[in-house]
Amino acid sequence: MRYILLVIWLAFIGYALFFTPDTGGADPYLRSLLTLQSKEPSLMAMFSLLGLYPLSYACLLLRGDDRRVPAWPFVLGSFALGAFALLPYFILTASGRWAEHRPRIRTARSIRGSVEGAATHWILLLITVGVIAYGWIGGHSVAYAQAFNSSSFVHTMTIDFVVLTLLSVYAIHQDQRVTRQPAGIMWIGLIPVIGLLLYVWRTREPVRS
Repeated sequence: MRYILLVIWLAFIGYALFFTPDTGGADPYLRSLLTLQSKEPSLMAMFSLLGLYPLSYACLLLRGDDRRVPAWPFVLGSFALGAFALLPYFILTASGRWAEHRPRIRTARSIRGSVEGAATHWILLLITVGVIAYGWIGGHSVAYAQAFNSSSFVHTMTIDFVVLTLLSVYAIHQDQRVTRQPAGIMWIGLIPVIGLLLYVWRTREPVRS
């Protein structure tokens, strides 16, 4: 699995560098999205979901961060780079010595209390549902398609969203070995953001010292 993930990561990087639309200068959508001033709900919803995904992965990975390679640098990097930053963590921990477990969880107790808290999960879940509803009801598929075909940033963030969704299936599959959940539960990860949050909420545990 490590080599499959590595190929996906390298292919993603290559695609983003060489196959996204050439804007021929400044990206027409970049500034409006980064400043949260875009008037197209579907674009704002997608951009917002890419901010909610790292928070969801943080809830999953930081609660049991006991591998030889720490999860927190990759989670932190995902807020800016999305799947570009998360894939290397899963590549390293797929097998080998970096996948070995330490005696103690390195995440601070206060942070673990937050990422394991049901309130955190439900707040993120409600925000996610609201964002999806906003984009679905107010958005226009034609406008999104136009942005996807003309903006390197929108093109890349859309592919990033797809990769993060598929990666959540693998992340749940890896985690369920510890939580001993039914094998089929990993497919809940196909529900963008929501599936990952529901899994984290279902498998939460009291914080241990």
